[in-house]
Amino acid sequence: MKQLLIINIIIYLSFISCETIIDVNIPNSEPKLVINSYIISEQSFPAKNRFLHVSNSMDGVGYISDFDSTFVSGINNAEAIIYEIENQNIIEEFPLSFDEECNCYIDFTNNFIPKEQTTYELNVSAEGFDMISAIETTPSKPNYIIDNFELITPLDSEEEGELCNFNIILQDPPNEDNYYRLNIVLENFTNGKDISCSYEVDDPSFLIPINRYSSSNSYYQGKNGYFTDEIFDGEERNLYVSVNKENKKKYNSIRVVILAYSKNLYEFNATRKEQRRETGNILFNSEPVFIKSNINGGYGIFGAKTTSEKIYIAGQWFDN
Repeated sequence: MKQLLIINIIIYLSFISCETIIDVNIPNSEPKLVINSYIISEQSFPAKNRFLHVSNSMDGVGYISDFDSTFVSGINNAEAIIYEIENQNIIEEFPLSFDEECNCYIDFTNNFIPKEQTTYELNVSAEGFDMISAIETTPSKPNYIIDNFELITPLDSEEEGELCNFNIILQDPPNEDNYYRLNIVLENFTNGKDISCSYEVDDPSFLIPINRYSSSNSYYQGKNGYFTDEIFDGEERNLYVSVNKENKKKYNSIRVVILAYSKNLYEFNATRKEQRRETGNILFNSEPVFIKSNINGGYGIFGAKTTSEKIYIAGQWFDN
């Protein structure tokens, strides 16, 4: 027994004597401005839409207790301005002011209404931080028609199940990368409520990584499907859509909404969505997800999108 104890002590001492202390120099990462903003062509931004939110990052080895409320609620003393740019020249400038209602920066004059296929530059500065800048170009408005519409369940019915089906014939602009999202909404004008519908599309353009948890075989099924023009650049695309009604309420209209995203905003959404999925990974065996950003000198997104809507009401389709 004594011999066994002596052997164990010798083994323990040998392990201690083999340890090497390594000093690791972890570089400090100074906090930077974090931007959360996107612009929509032909739409102004009231306070409730959170036009531009400015906050700050934290040191990679710091403690959240080291930061005040601006880390979460935002910075309210920044200087923010958006320039309309053409051929690297400033055409017009739109200063933004802080609004306490949304903890964000807006254009109180309502003069800033972004235009299609126009380039804008955002500049934000705040005391104690490096100035950030970002450049974004608004996409063109999606051009499409609704064809072969079949209403299976009346809108004013309380029945559930298949609501309708139709074709979306989309004219894709040539020689550019285009990123889209399809949303279908039921509206009730009486109570002012609307709801996004679940729909199904059998088209390979929807079978992309951002939709991977909503796709099965050749089908996408969900409420907010993204698709790109990678396989039909500059061509006409015919999408067959089947829409479901998932409650027993009555409605007045159907809205078909196609949004065109800038590449920056699309990639930000795709990587942000993937990061959220991996955050709940209990196996801890996934690769880190780096969120795409177009903010020079900081983090976040200054993105752009353009919306095109058609509404079915009283038995007819109208541009909305």
